[in-house]
Amino acid sequence: MTKLAYLHEPGVLHNLKARYDINEIYTYTGNILIVVNPFRRLPHLSDTHMMDQYKVAAFGELSPHPYAVADAAYRLMINEGVSQSILVSGESGTGKTESTKQLMRYLAYMGGRAAAEGSRSVVQQVLESNPVLEAFAYVYLLAAGGVDQEIEDEGNEDPDLT
Repeated sequence: MTKLAYLHEPGVLHNLKARYDINEIYTYTGNILIVVNPFRRLPHLSDTHMMDQYKVAAFGELSPHPYAVADAAYRLMINEGVSQSILVSGESGTGKTESTKQLMRYLAYMGGRAAAEGSRSVVQQVLESNPVLEAFAYVYLLAAGGVDQEIEDEGNEDPDLT
């Protein structure tokens, strides 16, 4: 998408659809990563071999991927001591949770170490924190009124919480 002469809606949508059709679900516009949820597993995009490739590549050298974004943030944090944030945004069902898991998995991979026998590795600990982070996000959205009524009512018997 970085090669589009004009960023207009029909051109962007056509580009995203063409990439989606060939399982290229990631693209950049500038330094922003755009992800289209494939609604199926694409294991070749999230294995250790893929992490190894992004670990040694400069940003933009390889195809767009959450690992490239995570790697750029990690390198700035480690090499220059600059705090980093990665914003993952989108509508419900667009794959924010999976993208966040990939980011967390890569960061844990870069900063992690092997677990001692009988303990959990850094990767396991980071990934296990994801449900807690999701719960905080859900509570924030609920308080802000940004959660669909259908989701709010699902399994919630206390009317004061909706």
